[in-house]
Parts: sequence; C-alpha cells; structure tokens
Amino acid sequence: MNRKAILLKNETVPLDPYRRDFSNHSLETFFVPLLVHQPINHGQIVQFLTSQEYLENFQAFIITSQRCIESLDIVLSSIEDKNILRYILNKPAYTVGPATYEVLAKLGFKDIRGGENAGNGSVLSELIITDTLFQSENKKILFLTGEIRKDIIPKKLISAGFDLKELVAYRTEVLEDVVERYSSVYNKLSANDCENWIVFFSPQGTEYITEHLVSRKPMFKIASIGPTTEAYLLEKGIKPDFVAKKPNSESLVQGILGL
Repeated sequence: MNRKAILLKNETVPLDPYRRDFSNHSLETFFVPLLVHQPINHGQIVQFLTSQEYLENFQAFIITSQRCIESLDIVLSSIEDKNILRYILNKPAYTVGPATYEVLAKLGFKDIRGGENAGNGSVLSELIITDTLFQSENKKILFLTGEIRKDIIPKKLISAGFDLKELVAYRTEVLEDVVERYSSVYNKLSANDCENWIVFFSPQGTEYITEHLVSRKPMFKIASIGPTTEAYLLEKGIKPDFVAKKPNSESLVQGILGL
C-alpha cells in the first residue's frame, strides 16, 4: 500500500532524519513548516557562558530543543578563547530525546545526559534531581530555552532546591502563509487513493489545521510525536491513530507501517 505523510514541521538541513527514514521505507513526505525561529540574546549568552560565575560555579546546563541548539551553535562559534570553549564543552549537558543528543554531540559536547533515556521534560527533571552530580550543596544549573516554554522543568527543579538560571536563546513566530501551504498539500493528497497521514510534532502553529480536521473529518490518519502533543489533539477533539513511543523518526515510521 502506498503511504504519504504531511509532516507539520520545518525540514532540518542538510538532511532531515524523517525524510531519510520515511524514504527508506517508501513513504513519501510533504513538509509543511509552521514556525520561524529567530535567535536572540546572543551577546548576553556569550557574556554569561564565558563568565567566571558560569565556568566556576554552575554544574551543568539544560537544553531541550533543536532550535535552541542551533542558536547555541552560533554563540559557541563566536567564542575565540579555545580554553574557555573547551571548558564549556566539557560541562554536563542535559537534553531530551535522541535527536538533540546527536546534535549536541556534533557540536563537541563531551558529557551529554538524558537523550533517548529522557523522552520528555518530566523524565529529564527526575534524571537531573537524582543525578549524583547534584548530591553536593551546589545545585546551580543553567536552562537555555525559547521565549515560549513549558513550566515542567523549572517547577520540578526549583521545588527540589535547584538554583536555576534561565536564558532565552530564540523566539518562535507562526508563519503567515501556513493556511495556504497546508491547504495546497492537503488538497493534493486528498485527490489520491493512498493511505494518507498527518503528523503533529507540536501544538504551536496548528490552530487552523486542527479546526480544519475537526470540521472536515478527512480520511487522513493522525500521528503524534509524543504524549504532550497527543493531549493537545485530544483537547481539540482529535484522537490520534498512533502516538510514537519515542520522539524520533524510527519510532514514527514503525508506527505508521504497523511494525
């Protein structure tokens, strides 16, 4: 059976793992970007990362999104002192999911914790709280994040006695032409007799799309990248046909193929 999927996400360059893994299983993909990400506060972040306060007093940092890592990449490339850069890269880095783990490793970080063992912010928080790194009185930790972020990690860590500092590395805005691009792909796929899927990666930017799906009740199957997005869809009256066990392309492909 031919299967085609609308992926509601920006395509990662130079090679998106979802395009690669879908293609390897003869699944045709159509990316519909919903958001634009703007790096911000670079000067402030560089100043703090290279400060004596961070280098000597902070135990580790948290970064949970690929967009934030892209912003961090720009920050690190502007640090000329190689000794300071090496010190930063040796700090423990906590992250969510295997994709962000891989990108951090490519940037040169040596001690990455969480990754595939932490599929969401709640699990990552518990991992940090129980980590032997924080058995001493020093519980200073940096959280690099976007302007919009969930409260799970800050609430859990602060309630556990952590001294959490947040720095905003990027802002996210909804693209103006989401409706036109989504409608164009949707109408194209509606005209064929394939098994069609729509994959949700995040609630952000999907208001029109969820309203459209509720009103039209199409024959498209719905997939969610994880439980947070699943909960959002259920609130909108949409029950996903599949929720990925892990937030990665392999798990998503296996679910769509019924493996």
